[in-house]
Amino acid sequence: MCSLANAKCAKGSLDEAVAVYRKGLQVIKDSKYIAMDDEVMEKIRIELADLYHIAGREHEGRELLKECLLTTEKYNGNEHPSSVTHLLNLATSYSRSKNFVEAERLQREGFRIMETAMGSEDPSITVPMLSLAVTLYHLKRDVEAEQFALEAVRIHERAVGNKSLIYAEALDCLISIQARIGNDDADVLALLKRVLSIQEKELGYESEEVVTMLKKIVFYLEKMGKKEEKLLLQRRLSMLRTKYKKKVHY
Repeated sequence: MCSLANAKCAKGSLDEAVAVYRKGLQVIKDSKYIAMDDEVMEKIRIELADLYHIAGREHEGRELLKECLLTTEKYNGNEHPSSVTHLLNLATSYSRSKNFVEAERLQREGFRIMETAMGSEDPSITVPMLSLAVTLYHLKRDVEAEQFALEAVRIHERAVGNKSLIYAEALDCLISIQARIGNDDADVLALLKRVLSIQEKELGYESEEVVTMLKKIVFYLEKMGKKEEKLLLQRRLSMLRTKYKKKVHY
């Protein structure tokens, strides 16, 4: 049924895809063939919740995400790290609806659980930490957002070094916050170039992530009056646009 639902979704028939998923989920529940806390059940519920959100039925999607959370808490306990994924999924749903206050509450709870279970230096705590930083950024609490992002970058650098893709993602989050705070343009540009270097190595010189980062760098080069360097990168972007005009939108 999941394959049929995916096919309908690919054709743009979202409501039909939702109906197929719901029917399949109900059949599994009624048969009691798979335990409620089984990974397959969880995967189906999360995929259906995603479909609800894509279809603009956020409330129904959130109810399903809450069901995932309650099921995990029932079988593993309220303080188990496995509940954090569902807390963050719920937070993302609320963020999509611009309810950043509720998103913050859920992210703080996820961060507390993960930090208690894993310790304050484990890289896994940076997932709720960065999610919280983004939400605080949307709430215009930039100083607090920067503190969480800085700590996430520090933990990643200590755990995996400063050349990994996950480190670059944390650094990119920090850059967005510091740019709005008003950090020196030269410092922001230097950090952007560090992220670009990592992305080029890990994702390739023509990836969409690299294109996005190049555009950010060009913006700062223009702002700082570095015309020659800007022109070089603009030529590179132009070549990528020509090669991938059907994939990359500017």
